[in-house]
Amino acid sequence: MASSPQKYRVNTEPRISANQLAEYALAAPSRRQTILRNAKFAPVYLVVQYSDARQAIKEYLSDDLRSAGKLFTEVNRLTDVMNNADTAFIQNGAALSIEAIQAFREIENQGLIPKTQVFSACTARLPPLSLNGVNVSVSIDLIAKNNGSGKIGGILLQTSKAISSRSWRDEHSKYVASLVWMLAEKHLHTQGKIERAFCASVDLFSTSWTKAPTNYKTRLQNLEASCNEISMIWDRIVPPHDFDEG
Repeated sequence: MASSPQKYRVNTEPRISANQLAEYALAAPSRRQTILRNAKFAPVYLVVQYSDARQAIKEYLSDDLRSAGKLFTEVNRLTDVMNNADTAFIQNGAALSIEAIQAFREIENQGLIPKTQVFSACTARLPPLSLNGVNVSVSIDLIAKNNGSGKIGGILLQTSKAISSRSWRDEHSKYVASLVWMLAEKHLHTQGKIERAFCASVDLFSTSWTKAPTNYKTRLQNLEASCNEISMIWDRIVPPHDFDEG
């Protein structure tokens, strides 16, 4: 009999995404437990959510002409996928990507995309940041560059639809943008001079393009303290109820 698909990818060593770490730094203790469980026992299905939208947005921003037809074509394709899906998983994935693309169009309609920057997909698999014994995965989607100055930065697309206040999402984005800046300083400096203002977190469902803040020291201290706490309790994180080690 064929084995059932694996539900979780287990991180035996402390490892967390930039989005998760930013949320952890802002979360209440009860929510922190869930964040860490999802970080250590990462649900496989979350990896593929929004993947089509993410790819479409990266290709669109990387195209200097930025033909709106490309996004419309992708939405139409995903609509066909959704209407003809064999499984609820595929149907839901297509629907989520359609929502994300439409949310991105609103960011563009509001003029939030910087006009002095050109973009290219970040194809390199960058090493994680190491903070107090925790590997922090900062999945930069795009490289931003000003061709005149040669300065560069990184862009991370956020796709969470979690219901939160606008002020909470804004602060979360500042944490994520700070992590993007830190990663760029460490691993992108060979491609050009890193410009803080070119490092950003783009929250699709909050319709925001948040640059790395200048007042980052307190946030960095909070991130480091969070990682110190995470590294100490990692081995004691309890798996989800449906986790099967076999």
